[in-house]
Amino acid sequence: MQPDNPYSAPQVELLDSAGVQSLPGWSTRQLQVLGWLALVSVVANALVVGLTFAGALLEADEAELLFTYTDWLSLALALLGCYLLLRFKAFAEARFFARNLSVPIWLLLAVTLLLEAVDMLFADQLFAGLDWQTIGYMALLCLMGICTTWLGIRLLKLQSPYPALKVMAWLDIVGGLMLASVLLMLVALLPLLGAGVALMLVFFKGAAELQGIAS
Repeated sequence: MQPDNPYSAPQVELLDSAGVQSLPGWSTRQLQVLGWLALVSVVANALVVGLTFAGALLEADEAELLFTYTDWLSLALALLGCYLLLRFKAFAEARFFARNLSVPIWLLLAVTLLLEAVDMLFADQLFAGLDWQTIGYMALLCLMGICTTWLGIRLLKLQSPYPALKVMAWLDIVGGLMLASVLLMLVALLPLLGAGVALMLVFFKGAAELQGIAS
């Protein structure tokens, strides 16, 4: 076809280029730091899971001390996860013009913090029996799974996303559904950790784009 043919396919990715050019307030270094923080979050969360299972093999006093440390580490990681999710929201809005992420993300943040509060207050009573603390905790886990699935569905609707962002969306959906079932709560950790790795790749991809423009 001739270059001036109105029916010819576009020769450049207009939307993608426009998205890369309009990232005020973002820098390569900032996105790289977020990427490394996402990696730290994934590794540390995997470590907490491993230590939790290892605690079952220890003596009661040693296990109690270990769980005290892991509880505080889990709280710190929850706060880090909330921060990364907020920064991801801002990045997705700037890079992909996302406008429908606020509700699921803010709900997810609220449920995450509420879960941590319940865990800190009633840690010894949870899952000891079918009491109101355990039922409430399971309900919050189910709600977290629903919010995570909702976020994944919203991410799939973004225009021209990174491949890593699509992977993150599907892992959020799968992990969220497993978490919402409560019965598959432990298995849900795998896709959710994978979503954390995908989030890291999203930040690094954004940093690489900005670095390419600067050079």
